[in-house]
Amino acid sequence: MKIVLLGAPGSGKGTLGKYLHEQHGYTHVSTGDLFRKVLNEKTSLGDELRNAITSGTLVSDEITNAVVKEELLKLVNKKASFILDGYPRTIAQARFLDNIVDIDLVILTDVTEQLAVKRIMGRRLCPKCGAIYNIFFNPPKVENICDHDGAFLIQRKDDNEEIVKKRFEIYQISNKELVQHYQKKNKFHKVDSNGDLQKTAQAVERLLKK
Repeated sequence: MKIVLLGAPGSGKGTLGKYLHEQHGYTHVSTGDLFRKVLNEKTSLGDELRNAITSGTLVSDEITNAVVKEELLKLVNKKASFILDGYPRTIAQARFLDNIVDIDLVILTDVTEQLAVKRIMGRRLCPKCGAIYNIFFNPPKVENICDHDGAFLIQRKDDNEEIVKKRFEIYQISNKELVQHYQKKNKFHKVDSNGDLQKTAQAVERLLKK
C-alpha cells in the first residue's frame, strides 16, 4: 500500500504517519526528515538545498522532487509499503509523483484553523533527543523539561501565531488543486482530525480495510 497524507500544518498528519508506521509497518517518508538527511550529505543536491534554505526562499519543486525521488525509488525497488508525509505540496509535485509510482490512497487530515494554530503554538521540542510535546495536549511531567533526558524544551521560531496563520492560509490555497487532482483519480478521502489520534486512526483503519 502506498499512501499520501495531506493536511494543513497542525492537522496531525505527522502523528498519524508515525502511528501507521508503528502499527502497520509502513515506511514513514517525511520530507522534513529527508531534507535533514540530504543537508548532512556532501553532494551537489545537498548544496542546492542548503543554499535555498539559507537564502530564505522556498525550496523549489525541482529540488524537492529530486530529494523525494531518490528515496522513493529505493522503496519502489524493495516493493515496500510507505506513507508520504509532506509531499506532494503542489500540483507540479503531484504530477511528478504520478510518473514515479502509482499511489493507492490519499488521505486528507481535516482540521479547523483555530485548533491547528493551538496545536502548533503549544508545540515544544527537546533539542537533545528530539522528543515532541504540547503544553496543551501532551505536556511534559515537569514544565519545559524533557521527560527523557532533562533537557530544557524549546519552541521553534516559526511557531508563532502570525506565521502559523499565514502558513495555514497558503496551504488552503495550494491544497485545492491537489484535492481536485486526486479526486479525479478516485483515490481521495478526508478524515476528521479535530479529535484525538485514536478517533482519527480508527477512521483511517476503516479506509485501509476497504
